Amino acid sequence: MDRQLNIAIVGCGGISRSHLRNMLKTPEVRVHAAMDIREAAARERAEQGEMRYWTTDLDQVLSDDEVDAVAICSTHDTHTDLAVKAAGAGKHVFVEKPPAMTIAEARRLQRAAHESGVQMMSGWWFKHSPVTKRLRSVIEQPYSVLFTLRIPGQPGHGPDGPAGPYGSNGILDNSGYNLHWIWHVMRSQPVEVYAQGFDGKPTNSCTILVRFANGGLGISVFSTIGSGGILPKHYAEVHAGPISAATTRFYNLVFEGTDEPGIEENEYHNGFNEEFGMFARLCTEGGANPMDMWESCVPTVIFEKALESMRARRPVPLDLEREMFLPDGKLPPSIANFGDV
Repeated sequence: MDRQLNIAIVGCGGISRSHLRNMLKTPEVRVHAAMDIREAAARERAEQGEMRYWTTDLDQVLSDDEVDAVAICSTHDTHTDLAVKAAGAGKHVFVEKPPAMTIAEARRLQRAAHESGVQMMSGWWFKHSPVTKRLRSVIEQPYSVLFTLRIPGQPGHGPDGPAGPYGSNGILDNSGYNLHWIWHVMRSQPVEVYAQGFDGKPTNSCTILVRFANGGLGISVFSTIGSGGILPKHYAEVHAGPISAATTRFYNLVFEGTDEPGIEENEYHNGFNEEFGMFARLCTEGGANPMDMWESCVPTVIFEKALESMRARRPVPLDLEREMFLPDGKLPPSIANFGDV
């Protein structure tokens, strides 16, 4: 493909607005069409992007020979079905996070990616942040990783949300970032998960402890009860013996115990803003996928094991080889190399 990548946006809610801004700034991308079941939303996004057309009919987009790829920005419980259908139509797929809500959906996506031959990429963009890249270049394998996420509570819902851990602003939707980042930074495979929710129930406000094969510990703390105080929405600490690091909402990176420089100032959305440039190059040039359907489903697997642990009130084992679709019988490089591409 020696031209721009023609992309159709599927799902014209809030996240599509942010992605559209980045698409319009990406020379390798041309936004071609907008699709949403809501006519007004599809029309608005198409007008904003000066696209060829808008539609409420998904099949119109998938049968359009001028559409090279779709960007699935719909509600997250629809991601898997839409991605599988688009791949079956021969379209490259960018699917917003989380690409799969369950382990069963993750396997469907992985099978579709393998059998269709199209490129399928997802989010969890903290991986692409300069903060993350710098941290991993200095600390190769930590002893422990802490990632906390706090969001304002919704009136009347206390430590949970209206749709629970699977819903919008639930554990997977929000602190899936925690789980992916912990795994990516730890550079070891998870072997056990122990999680507790509020009042011993599977609630959004929770702590998830992940034990890794190298003995390291990952701790995800997610609170929907409120935010504010001294800590920002995102805060992370990484410890490796005498060396440690911390970041406040990926605005900075501070090391202790080493003369290696950190990062004094970083734009929060560095990484997110570059995703569609990565996707376009993946589709037009090939090469390693920055976030394939195996790596992007690591949070889904840990999340489901965490819910199992909350219900059973005990640790549960985790083996990624047993949970994922593995066409070659072994973990793909994206998992085996912990996201290094």
